[in-house]
Amino acid sequence: MNTKILTLNNKQKKMKKTLLLLLILISSKIFATDVSGNVFLDNLTDFSNCLITFTPVSPSAVQAQTTSQSNGNFIANLANGVYNIKYEKSGYQTYELLNVFVSTALVLNNVTLSSNNLILVSGNVSGAWTKGNTYKVTGDIIVPFGQTLTIEKGVEIKFDGYYSLTVNGTILANGSKDNYIKFTSAKAIPTNQDWNQITINSTTTSIMDYCIIEYGKIYDINNNYESFININGNFNLTNSIIRNSNKEAIRTRSSSNGNVNIINNKIYNCSYGILSGGTGKIIIRNNEVHDNTLFGIYIGMDSNSIIVEGNTVYNCNYMGILVSSNIRVERNIVFNNKYYGIFTEYSKPTIVNNTVMFNQNGIGLYDNETFKITNPIINSNIITNNLYYGIHSQGVNKPDSVSYNLIYNNGSGVGNLLPVGVGSVITVNKNNIPSDAYYNIFVDPEFESTIQTESTFCSLRSDSPAVNAGDPSIIVWNGTIVDIGAKELGGNLSTGVITKPKVTSVKVFPNPTTNYLSFETNENSAFDSIKFFDINGKNIDEIKLNESTSSYQWKTPANLNKGAYLYIIMNGKSVIDSGKFIKI
Repeated sequence: MNTKILTLNNKQKKMKKTLLLLLILISSKIFATDVSGNVFLDNLTDFSNCLITFTPVSPSAVQAQTTSQSNGNFIANLANGVYNIKYEKSGYQTYELLNVFVSTALVLNNVTLSSNNLILVSGNVSGAWTKGNTYKVTGDIIVPFGQTLTIEKGVEIKFDGYYSLTVNGTILANGSKDNYIKFTSAKAIPTNQDWNQITINSTTTSIMDYCIIEYGKIYDINNNYESFININGNFNLTNSIIRNSNKEAIRTRSSSNGNVNIINNKIYNCSYGILSGGTGKIIIRNNEVHDNTLFGIYIGMDSNSIIVEGNTVYNCNYMGILVSSNIRVERNIVFNNKYYGIFTEYSKPTIVNNTVMFNQNGIGLYDNETFKITNPIINSNIITNNLYYGIHSQGVNKPDSVSYNLIYNNGSGVGNLLPVGVGSVITVNKNNIPSDAYYNIFVDPEFESTIQTESTFCSLRSDSPAVNAGDPSIIVWNGTIVDIGAKELGGNLSTGVITKPKVTSVKVFPNPTTNYLSFETNENSAFDSIKFFDINGKNIDEIKLNESTSSYQWKTPANLNKGAYLYIIMNGKSVIDSGKFIKI
């Protein structure tokens, strides 16, 4: 009897176990999800037989594997849960995603496995980092003084922690348009604070050309003077992409007196695009700076040798360009920034030939006269379609001058605190367009397009009132009077315009004059024509010589009234000199 009961109990246990396994199997099918994606190889077109392993993290997850097809596609049916997902193939670097939650149908982002060799680096580095390798940074790296690190195009540098690259010697990182060098995070899903920074202390000239620098630098309230890229020496940063940082993308330090060129870069998704100080010569030219949480370009108070020209700055959540030094801000397109397109403080910058539009205010002046007066020169700009003022003062400061601008369709008007006579139409300019006493005009600029993705963005139509309506003392390459705004008719931001070029020394005397005006150059230069204009840009005389000469005496026309006039001296199509003279 007892034997029968024992046998029955064993059968019941086996049945319960079978039922339990069956229930688990059924539930795993009921509570399961398809996970799919694509995995590619960086050097082949057949992507088959990559192994994708799903390792359980949560108790509900179940181990699984699948392989990719020739087109890279894979699919796996997984029990709901949390997984680590690993992509592998012999001869390629392993790629891993951590803590992936699976509860509904999931399509993973595409993954490309790298065939590069993986080399771990830390400490002092120099010599050549060559194509075909990925360098994983496992500690701070330093290029020592007197040594050079050369990086070939296509190399990846991945920071596997909060580490820095410090260049006390020289770095030469020359990528190409089709094969960038990349400084990035080693994480599969990177964030904007995964690694620390790059610091350039070079006394020689370091170079980063066609580089991508991304996913670094956390904001630290105790160390607020460090940025993603810190420049303390001589440095050329060109044709590169700097993005996705919790801090300023680029900072030139106030202690630096080196030569710095920041040219033709794309800078976005940082707190500031460029924060610039220092006593050296710094050129910020032809960069596209956008979608930063605070400023696009910020120029500090000790930065009077900086050139800011030809940049496109937009979608910044505070201001486009802030200027605190007596510099020239020229040929920039600044649009769709939150508070101000261009803002000035504690300084007298010259803001000339910019296009400023679709911001809350166009050009702004800070109010703190007890410290330093803010009084910019605003000349030959297009300031249009800003939500509030074209030119806005926050207090008692007003511009030093506002002349030859096109100011149109700003919600609150031309400005709230302007020099006497600005904004009141009392005359016409040389194109017979109604203007104020300073030849500012107030009509539609007639752009070809205001859509940024189009090639004609902010280009002037041939019938635009801005054509040949700028300051006559600003001369373009062909000797014509400058247009208003950032783009010359038929030109662009980076070519076609040279402001007041002087290739030689010219004596002009006597000045003031009554009947004659003499022009003399040095023996090694010559000219073959001189053009004369009134202060409104109207041509009053033109001298064309059969042969080039180094001296000429011009007799003033008998009907020339007393006043100020302009001249342009040329040799062929090259402008030798331009300036002003007084007839008494």
